[in-house]
Order: sequence, then structure tokens, then C-alpha cells
Amino acid sequence: MREFRVHYDELKDAGVEVAGVSTDTPESSIEWARRMSLPYPLLSDVERSAGTAFGVIRRLGVGSWNVEFFRRSTFMVDMNGIVVAMWQKVKVRGHALEVRDMARALASTA
Repeated sequence: MREFRVHYDELKDAGVEVAGVSTDTPESSIEWARRMSLPYPLLSDVERSAGTAFGVIRRLGVGSWNVEFFRRSTFMVDMNGIVVAMWQKVKVRGHALEVRDMARALASTA
């Protein structure tokens, strides 16, 4: 998220609208976004409906202990709501620029 903050203007110039999604509560997401000085919204998916729809829920459990969380993923959705690119198991370093470059490439073929 920090890298998307750092490169936010470049992403906007490439036509990208950034939003983060977390399994945290809305209050926790708002506080985290404030502490990180994120210039984009950090949305809450406590019920994991978006995470389930996008197939990014990871479940870990041992005995009676279970936890669900999002795999770090990025989805590029066009103006018609179509997923045009996706990244799973994202490596943070360089990823925001990879997204920017994909947006530029898609714009040049449109």
C-alpha cells in the first residue's frame, strides 16, 4: 500500500483509480489509511464477500484455530466492470509501477 501511495500521481496520470480492500473493520481500515497517509480509499470487506468473489481468500487452520485473510492481489477493472488484468501472490517491491505500466499498455491498444 505504501508503494501505491508513493506512486499515486503516476498511477492517476496513467488512468488508474486505486482502492485497497481489507478484511479489517471499517473503523480499523479508516485508521490504517489515516496512519499510512493513503490518498486513496481503503475499503472494508469484513464479510469477505468481495474476497470470495475474486478468489483471494486464504484459509489457515490447525485444530480448532482457523483464520481467513486475503492473499495479496491486484485487479485492474475497466470502466465496464471487466477485469482486464490481475496479479496474484503480489511481490510488493515494484508492483505499483508494474500496474502503471500495464495501464499505459492497455490504454495504447484501446
